[in-house]
Amino acid sequence: MIESRKPPAGTVQIIGPARRETTRDMLRVGIVLDSYVSSAWVAKTIQDVQASGFAQIVLVVVDLDHNRQGPRKAGQSFLFQLYERWDYKRNKATDDALESADLSSLLNGIPEIKTAAQCDGQYKIATADEVAAVLDHNLDVLLDLGSLGFSGDILRAARYGLWSFSPGGAANGCAIPPYWAQLFRQGAICGSALLVLTDSPLQRRILYQSFASVDQTSLYLTRNPTYWKTAAFALRSLRELHERGGAFIESLPEDTESVADAQPANLSMVVFAARYLNRWVRARLASLNPSSRTKWCIAIRRRSETHAFDDGEGYQIVPSPSDRFYADPFLIEKDGKLLLFFEDLPFAEGRGVISYCELQPDGSAGPVIEVLRRPYHLSYPYLFEEQGAIYMIPETKGNRTVELYRATSFPTEWALEAVLLDNIYAVDATIYQQDGRYWMFAGTSDGLYSNCDELSIFYADALRGPWKSHPRNPVVSDVRRARPAGKLFHDGSRLIRPSQDCGKAYGFALVFSEILKLDETNYAERSIGRLQPDLSRGQLGNHTYNRTESFEVIDINVAAKFQS
Repeated sequence: MIESRKPPAGTVQIIGPARRETTRDMLRVGIVLDSYVSSAWVAKTIQDVQASGFAQIVLVVVDLDHNRQGPRKAGQSFLFQLYERWDYKRNKATDDALESADLSSLLNGIPEIKTAAQCDGQYKIATADEVAAVLDHNLDVLLDLGSLGFSGDILRAARYGLWSFSPGGAANGCAIPPYWAQLFRQGAICGSALLVLTDSPLQRRILYQSFASVDQTSLYLTRNPTYWKTAAFALRSLRELHERGGAFIESLPEDTESVADAQPANLSMVVFAARYLNRWVRARLASLNPSSRTKWCIAIRRRSETHAFDDGEGYQIVPSPSDRFYADPFLIEKDGKLLLFFEDLPFAEGRGVISYCELQPDGSAGPVIEVLRRPYHLSYPYLFEEQGAIYMIPETKGNRTVELYRATSFPTEWALEAVLLDNIYAVDATIYQQDGRYWMFAGTSDGLYSNCDELSIFYADALRGPWKSHPRNPVVSDVRRARPAGKLFHDGSRLIRPSQDCGKAYGFALVFSEILKLDETNYAERSIGRLQPDLSRGQLGNHTYNRTESFEVIDINVAAKFQS
């Protein structure tokens, strides 16, 4: 053992010849594997690190006894294993994060240490010689990509510690199959985290943590996008470490949550199967009952001091035809007229267009007129006026662009003015101008996980760009408040950002957050209110909020019998 290097239990020690406050050299990274055959999301993690330009993998620690069963596998019941295989086969995606991947070619020529670490029933413990061999490589980070975590001196064998993924969230126990507990308990949210391990499970530090929604129909459909998203955590954390050095590690919050325990015993699987069957039957019956069907509708009310922005009373539904839904409403006042623009989605087409109508002083709607159609889906027609021109940025994720349109004959004729961002999966782009600078807020992903999970910011000195990505992107990684939901607005001295809570379901509720800091290096916000759907009125969700001096408008997902 190397007692001279061992700090008190539960601490993170930065070792090496000198304690570096900043590091601009390439970070030296070691990785721990069960074997050279792993999964696609692990392969992506390795590829991203190798291509980063600021980190390089210089050591592989591979388990000689990679066929051993850890507590997670050993404690799984036969019925759970049967369900896991059936669920995987039934729901397997084309982009499968769990697909087997051979890592040999990615790691060819990189030095290797083979470990015969002993298992204490929950963790692996490396020998003193193995720890000494790792120390000889002068690592900045040891990244554990194996299925069974380490304990003991190996945690301090790299300058900035041993980093380990915790699928299911920071508090997920190693004996729990990833995301099973959240699915079994019918939770709306599941987490995923990258941690700096310590000897105490309650004093680990959280390098990165994100929250996604649980797919109540499938464990695999919960896991797959979340693993793809988790694959980005190592790169994001290594970038922070490269820029900030030890100060980044010292700033990390501790994980003080208690570890959950929800092993999938056979009895639990019987309960789960009965619940699954019940949900399936109810869904089938609902699909046959026209009165139980839902669709998105627009609702409007006149602004007054009686109603705050997070108060849902007083809205009146704008009727829509039975063959389509209206959603994503935006208001604009021009030449004494109040105009409502929105996503117009005919069910027969399955693809949105942008339409508008004029609103009368009492809030009633005039004829609906289509104004913009493209070969791909359009929604979220973000409207603004600048220097006498009126612009629109509709959502064009289907084209992997963010597009700027200018009204050539307002409100009916629009021309493509510029492509602001290209080759990007971005939704609901929302522009805010402050002190001569433009800020764009958008829900982003790499196409392998939901655009509801993460918020990114871009900025430019001119509307047409060039647009730069904020260095902290994504600035929010939480399905409960990431995705934009309308124009930013001022409430007194506060700058408010509407967003969606998509945890329980897509567009379940509106969240209002006060922006506390917005500049080229930092972003901070705090939630100050939310607008829940009114279940007593058949509402199942609301996901856009906008207003003018006179009116407020939202959209709501409402049952058919409440749509008039």
